[in-house]
Amino acid sequence: MTDEDDLKKLIKINDIIHEPVRLAIMLFLFPRPNATFPEIKTALDLTSGNLSSHLKKLEKSKYVEITKTFVDLKPTTVVSLTLHGRNAVMEYSTLLKTQLDRTKL
Repeated sequence: MTDEDDLKKLIKINDIIHEPVRLAIMLFLFPRPNATFPEIKTALDLTSGNLSSHLKKLEKSKYVEITKTFVDLKPTTVVSLTLHGRNAVMEYSTLLKTQLDRTKL
């Protein structure tokens, strides 16, 4: 495979993950088994509406699983990365790393 082939792959990069807020959500979730909606919101300094809309797109792509539960009788939203989501982050990371290594930045 040539450098040009890899660059063509870069042009077709996963635009669901490539969006900055969604990438930040995915990377926040990656080392954790799960996180609550407020944890993600606070860590990334997002509004509830902004986080909610991005989570819906990630859920639609089957990158995250969203579970509604109760903690101390309070409704809580728990978000976890699916295996499909983990694989998508790894593929994204590998593609970017390969290109950055080849350009010798």
